[in-house]
Amino acid sequence: MEGRRVSHRGQKYNPLFILFLCMVAAVIVMLIISITLGAKLGSANKKLKTAEAQVEELKQTVAQLEDDLDIARGNSPATPADPTGTDVPAPGDAPAPSDQPTTPTTPTTPAASSWLDLSGHNEIKVKPSSLLSGFTTYYTTANVNVRSGPGTNYDRIASAAYGTKVDVAARENGWSFVRIGSSYGWISSDYLSTTQPQPQTPAAPTTPSRPAEATSGNLNRP
Repeated sequence: MEGRRVSHRGQKYNPLFILFLCMVAAVIVMLIISITLGAKLGSANKKLKTAEAQVEELKQTVAQLEDDLDIARGNSPATPADPTGTDVPAPGDAPAPSDQPTTPTTPTTPAASSWLDLSGHNEIKVKPSSLLSGFTTYYTTANVNVRSGPGTNYDRIASAAYGTKVDVAARENGWSFVRIGSSYGWISSDYLSTTQPQPQTPAAPTTPSRPAEATSGNLNRP
């Protein structure tokens, strides 16, 4: 009896099945790539947030150092009188005791986080280390200099005429931080009074040749 012949031809696969397997493999590869990229993106976001937090801490540290420096400058002793301006009273020029500024209320919060906004006023070299509870109205008792800091060693940024109304925001070491219109600066407290002074009457010159600038003791010195 003859045996049967067995066919050893290779098994054929359906092309659609092969295409399906390729698509499954592609989806798996894309899934792996997505998971990897997601993990890397999450790690990058964490590093970014950490860097932002460190930057904020550095900004706060710098701001604190600037405030400490301003406070240190504001508490420095006043220098001798400036011969070119009226800042420290000379004998006979100081107002009467009844015209001396009244004792201000106790200073409150630091200027950096208080109600006084000095943004854009770069001419102020020293900001107040402490403030009053609000503006207090005073009047100048002479033609006085307005300076960038509480001392005659600071630059003169403006001047205020006799009888000018000013708003005092702080008092430190014999100096007052004032607002005049939209400007700010430091004025010697000895030339401020809560009482509005009487208008000045020009004094008659003693001799025809005497300069007009010397007829009044309240005029600014050259």
